[in-house]
Amino acid sequence: MRIKDLFPDASGSGRVLVLGELLLDFVPCDSDMRLSQPGTVLKTVSGSSGIYACAAAGFGLDCSFIGKVGSDPFSQLALSSIASRGVRTDAVVRSDSGQLGLAFLEYLPSGRNYTYYRDGSVGSQLRPEELTEAVFADASILHLPGMLLELNDSMRQSCFRAVELAKQNHVLFSFDPNLRKELRNDAQMRQRMMQMLSMADVIEPTLEEARIITGCTAISDVLRALHAAGPRLVVLTRDKDGALFSFDGQVLSAEGIDVPVVDPTGAGDTFAAALACCIEENVRMEDAISFCNCAGTLVCTKRGAIGMAIPTREQVLDMMRLHPARLHVESLQALYEKEHKHEIA
Repeated sequence: MRIKDLFPDASGSGRVLVLGELLLDFVPCDSDMRLSQPGTVLKTVSGSSGIYACAAAGFGLDCSFIGKVGSDPFSQLALSSIASRGVRTDAVVRSDSGQLGLAFLEYLPSGRNYTYYRDGSVGSQLRPEELTEAVFADASILHLPGMLLELNDSMRQSCFRAVELAKQNHVLFSFDPNLRKELRNDAQMRQRMMQMLSMADVIEPTLEEARIITGCTAISDVLRALHAAGPRLVVLTRDKDGALFSFDGQVLSAEGIDVPVVDPTGAGDTFAAALACCIEENVRMEDAISFCNCAGTLVCTKRGAIGMAIPTREQVLDMMRLHPARLHVESLQALYEKEHKHEIA
């Protein structure tokens, strides 16, 4: 089965749109350096949507970033950085005021720690009326991360307006819940997520996020609940355990690839961009899950997301050859019976 068989009403190949907020990351060159200490840092454009856009363009897609930047030096750096990687910026709003959000990263024994300076950032102030409606006319995919829904009312309205424009133009809507930890027990957040799920054609949560959104534990129950909300294709990423695609009552899973994990920043965004590439090229489901799995895995082997970690298309294909996919297919009903065999008995 080819991936576009799931979406007969979607428009053909075209521009991939990603809506979001650009950030600038300050990444320590020495992993032992703490933010309280002097040292050398690498400046790299970031933000979930920025990483997705650069990965998509790097995979050969015609990708446009939809967002807002200021006239400050960091905004100029971020915008020129994504443009240099092939991302179209014609749908970016330029403001004379406001500053780009900043994120400072440190590597602790317990994992990554971010310190943000983004309250009131220019990227979070996008208004619905500022969306460039014309770009939706020749688009094929719209992607947005769910954390945008929690920035403020203006960005939230912009997200829903973008989805509305996508639906009017038969543009496939891809949604990554991208839940922030501090909001994972928020009932209002879950309600907004379910609103988006009801409009999405494709969703790409982590298994942990999917369990939080649905309130289910067993994977089969999670998948059933997500499909009931609306999406035709549910993609679950499972860290070292790989990923699975659920569609038309079937569950296709790919085992994880064993690599040394240096920094997982951007792995999920790159995985989602790889999926957009597979949709655009209408590849077989088995090839799609393998390509996405390898793309996300490669990001984890380097630091710096857009700066260094996003792989090229050739690097992903090389990894597919070196690590042939270990796939498993079963029906969703069979998975349900396996997970609930004691209850059924």
